[in-house]
Amino acid sequence: MAKITRIKYFTKEKKALISPDNAKLYDKYLKSSVIKNKEVQSTTYKVYKNYMDQFLVYLAEYWDNIGLYDDLFFEDAIDIMEGYIGFCQDTLQNNKKVINTKISAVSSFFLWSMKRRYVDRHPFDKKLERMKGANEEKIINSYYLDDNQIEQVTKGLVENTKKYDLQDQLIWSIMLDSANRVGAISKLTLSQLDLDEMMFTGIREKRGYRVEVAFDEESKNLIELWLAERKEMDNLEVDSLFITKYGKEYRPMSYSSIQQRIQKIGEIIGLDDFHAHCVRKTKLNKIYRDTGDLSIAAEYANHKSVETTRSSYIKPQTKAEIRDKISKLKNKKQDEE
Repeated sequence: MAKITRIKYFTKEKKALISPDNAKLYDKYLKSSVIKNKEVQSTTYKVYKNYMDQFLVYLAEYWDNIGLYDDLFFEDAIDIMEGYIGFCQDTLQNNKKVINTKISAVSSFFLWSMKRRYVDRHPFDKKLERMKGANEEKIINSYYLDDNQIEQVTKGLVENTKKYDLQDQLIWSIMLDSANRVGAISKLTLSQLDLDEMMFTGIREKRGYRVEVAFDEESKNLIELWLAERKEMDNLEVDSLFITKYGKEYRPMSYSSIQQRIQKIGEIIGLDDFHAHCVRKTKLNKIYRDTGDLSIAAEYANHKSVETTRSSYIKPQTKAEIRDKISKLKNKKQDEE
């Protein structure tokens, strides 16, 4: 399995090469977009801004800081973008999915420019081949835990109190119950908690969507224990469910800190590269296996299409498993006859 390669390329010195005129054009687009959707200012637009900065550095180094609206840019747009794809592959060691997102970041700017009538056409729309096979390219391992592994993790968190605390138990339990993305889990607050209905409501998730985070009885019990423990903490005025103490001050636990805790939880079952998305995959796959209904798993995942659930969140069956399923159906039919 390929490992993620991180290249430290875009230093302050590199970014200082960016054309001020190009930077101003993109900042204008960014401000306009943020006004329409402030909820993703620190997520989606932050990523796009970073990717656009990388593209502008590429223009500075390889295309003499050509202007984004220059006629020459539009004439050479395909060469520019194909060169940028090669740069992302060879120099930055980006995977296909990241490269496609970077192209989308540039494309979104030109789509906005057309709507504002700053340009009369998109310079590379429907003319540029995106990276094919991006969804099939595996960069990190993906694990589907079975019932024994789930029980082993749950038990290990309780028994090893030197390594894991109550928040670790809560993160694991709520993520497994809800199958929500880690982005939503990192935004859980006490003010959005409905303990009687056993859910958090109105949690901002991917692309600013508001979702519910549902949990079961065991998670409810853990939350009650955590709420009682929080009452004993001094100067705790943080609404976030998960917290970290910096010096004498409590702050919301960050997205990356929750990811790190999940990785540490994976060590209980010998996985040193376990990550939050594995918990989501495990739960959705389990819902499908338990119910046999893909639409239920898709609805629980907040997916608009069952094909998204099928292709990315359901563990492929082996030939042996399919054979056994066919055999069971055949025997059931014979019994009914």
